Amino acid sequence: MRKIILSIACLMFLAGCNSDAKFAVYLTETDQMVFSEDDVASYDASNGAFSFTEEGLKNLEQFRSSTLEAGLYQEPFVVKIGDEEIYSGKFWSGFSSLSELGIVMSDIGMLSTDFNTMYVSSGYPSGDSRDGDELINDKRIIERFREINKLK
Repeated sequence: MRKIILSIACLMFLAGCNSDAKFAVYLTETDQMVFSEDDVASYDASNGAFSFTEEGLKNLEQFRSSTLEAGLYQEPFVVKIGDEEIYSGKFWSGFSSLSELGIVMSDIGMLSTDFNTMYVSSGYPSGDSRDGDELINDKRIIERFREINKLK
Protein backbone atom coordinates (compact mmCIF):
# COMPACT_ATOMS: atom_id res chain seq x y z
CA MET A 1 0.00 0.00 0.00
CA ARG A 2 2.85 2.36 0.86
CA LYS A 3 4.42 1.76 -2.59
CA ILE A 4 1.15 2.59 -4.33
CA ILE A 5 0.79 5.87 -2.41
CA LEU A 6 4.41 6.77 -3.09
CA SER A 7 3.98 5.96 -6.80
CA ILE A 8 0.85 8.11 -7.04
CA ALA A 9 2.60 10.98 -5.24
CA CYS A 10 5.56 10.77 -7.64
CA LEU A 11 3.28 10.75 -10.68
CA MET A 12 1.37 13.75 -9.39
CA PHE A 13 4.64 15.60 -8.79
CA LEU A 14 5.94 14.79 -12.27
CA ALA A 15 2.65 15.79 -13.87
CA GLY A 16 2.99 19.19 -12.20
CA CYS A 17 6.51 19.71 -13.57
CA ASN A 18 6.64 21.03 -17.09
CA SER A 19 10.16 20.79 -18.45
CA ASP A 20 8.93 22.39 -21.69
CA ALA A 21 7.99 25.58 -19.82
CA LYS A 22 11.11 27.55 -20.69
CA PHE A 23 11.90 31.14 -19.78
CA ALA A 24 11.91 33.35 -22.86
CA VAL A 25 11.56 36.99 -23.90
CA TYR A 26 9.35 37.85 -26.88
CA LEU A 27 8.57 40.98 -28.84
CA THR A 28 5.04 41.94 -27.84
CA GLU A 29 3.78 42.94 -31.26
CA THR A 30 5.07 39.97 -33.25
CA ASP A 31 5.45 37.29 -30.55
CA GLN A 32 8.92 36.67 -31.98
CA MET A 33 11.38 35.24 -29.47
CA VAL A 34 14.33 37.53 -28.72
CA PHE A 35 16.16 35.15 -26.36
CA SER A 36 15.48 32.19 -24.10
CA GLU A 37 17.04 30.45 -21.13
CA ASP A 38 19.12 28.47 -23.64
CA ASP A 39 20.96 31.70 -24.54
CA VAL A 40 21.55 32.66 -20.90
CA ALA A 41 24.67 31.52 -19.01
CA SER A 42 23.33 32.84 -15.70
CA TYR A 43 20.76 35.12 -14.11
CA ASP A 44 21.73 37.19 -11.07
CA ALA A 45 18.53 38.07 -9.26
CA SER A 46 20.30 40.49 -6.92
CA ASN A 47 20.88 43.00 -9.73
CA GLY A 48 18.70 41.71 -12.59
CA ALA A 49 21.67 40.69 -14.73
CA PHE A 50 21.40 38.22 -17.59
CA SER A 51 24.82 36.95 -18.69
CA PHE A 52 24.78 35.31 -22.10
CA THR A 53 26.65 32.36 -23.51
CA GLU A 54 28.78 32.82 -26.64
CA GLU A 55 26.12 30.99 -28.63
CA GLY A 56 23.45 33.19 -27.04
CA LEU A 57 25.34 36.32 -28.09
CA LYS A 58 25.55 34.99 -31.65
CA ASN A 59 21.81 34.27 -31.65
CA LEU A 60 21.02 37.77 -30.38
CA GLU A 61 23.28 39.37 -32.98
CA GLN A 62 21.69 37.30 -35.72
CA PHE A 63 18.24 38.25 -34.45
CA ARG A 64 19.09 41.97 -34.32
CA SER A 65 20.66 42.08 -37.75
CA SER A 66 18.03 40.01 -39.53
CA THR A 67 14.80 41.38 -38.12
CA LEU A 68 15.10 44.95 -36.94
CA GLU A 69 16.76 47.74 -38.86
CA ALA A 70 16.27 50.29 -36.08
CA GLY A 71 17.32 47.96 -33.27
CA LEU A 72 15.31 47.12 -30.20
CA TYR A 73 15.32 50.54 -28.53
CA GLN A 74 11.87 51.22 -27.01
CA GLU A 75 10.45 47.97 -28.41
CA PRO A 76 7.91 46.37 -26.04
CA PHE A 77 8.62 42.84 -24.82
CA VAL A 78 6.95 40.20 -22.69
CA VAL A 79 8.67 37.67 -20.44
CA LYS A 80 7.09 34.22 -20.43
CA ILE A 81 7.65 30.85 -18.87
CA GLY A 82 6.07 28.48 -21.33
CA ASP A 83 2.86 30.21 -22.42
CA GLU A 84 2.42 32.05 -19.12
CA GLU A 85 3.13 35.79 -19.23
CA ILE A 86 5.12 36.95 -16.20
CA TYR A 87 5.77 40.64 -16.95
CA SER A 88 6.17 43.08 -19.79
CA GLY A 89 8.37 46.07 -20.43
CA LYS A 90 10.50 47.79 -23.06
CA PHE A 91 14.02 47.43 -24.36
CA TRP A 92 15.93 50.57 -23.44
CA SER A 93 19.35 52.16 -23.82
CA GLY A 94 21.59 53.65 -21.17
CA PHE A 95 22.31 56.42 -23.68
CA SER A 96 18.69 57.54 -23.63
CA SER A 97 17.78 60.90 -22.19
CA LEU A 98 14.17 59.74 -21.89
CA SER A 99 12.89 58.22 -18.68
CA GLU A 100 10.65 55.16 -18.50
CA LEU A 101 8.52 54.19 -15.51
CA GLY A 102 7.94 50.59 -16.56
CA ILE A 103 10.29 47.63 -16.57
CA VAL A 104 13.24 47.98 -18.93
CA MET A 105 15.93 45.69 -20.32
CA SER A 106 18.83 47.92 -21.13
CA ASP A 107 21.68 47.94 -23.59
CA ILE A 108 20.88 44.79 -25.54
CA GLY A 109 22.45 46.56 -28.51
CA MET A 110 25.81 46.77 -26.74
CA LEU A 111 26.17 43.05 -26.01
CA SER A 112 29.39 41.49 -27.24
CA THR A 113 31.93 38.88 -26.19
CA ASP A 114 33.60 41.63 -24.14
CA PHE A 115 30.33 42.70 -22.52
CA ASN A 116 27.91 39.78 -22.27
CA THR A 117 25.55 41.13 -19.60
CA MET A 118 22.17 42.81 -19.96
CA TYR A 119 20.22 44.28 -17.06
CA VAL A 120 16.53 44.38 -16.31
CA SER A 121 15.29 47.03 -13.90
CA SER A 122 12.11 48.72 -12.85
CA GLY A 123 12.30 52.05 -14.54
CA TYR A 124 14.94 54.14 -16.25
CA PRO A 125 16.97 55.66 -14.85
CA SER A 126 17.27 52.52 -12.78
CA GLY A 127 14.95 52.35 -9.82
CA ASP A 128 12.40 54.95 -10.94
CA SER A 129 9.57 52.46 -10.40
CA ARG A 130 9.28 50.25 -7.33
CA ASP A 131 6.31 48.27 -8.68
CA GLY A 132 8.40 46.28 -11.12
CA ASP A 133 10.92 44.87 -8.62
CA GLU A 134 8.59 42.09 -7.49
CA LEU A 135 7.72 41.17 -11.09
CA ILE A 136 11.34 41.06 -12.23
CA ASN A 137 12.17 38.52 -9.56
CA ASP A 138 8.88 36.67 -9.68
CA LYS A 139 9.19 33.39 -7.79
CA ARG A 140 8.51 31.45 -11.01
CA ILE A 141 11.51 33.06 -12.71
CA ILE A 142 13.76 32.45 -9.72
CA GLU A 143 12.60 28.84 -9.47
CA ARG A 144 13.05 28.24 -13.21
CA PHE A 145 16.64 29.49 -13.21
CA ARG A 146 17.32 27.51 -10.03
CA GLU A 147 15.93 24.36 -11.72
CA ILE A 148 18.26 24.72 -14.68
CA ASN A 149 21.25 25.66 -12.48
CA LYS A 150 21.63 29.16 -13.92
CA LEU A 151 20.67 31.24 -10.86
CA LYS A 152 23.48 33.23 -9.27
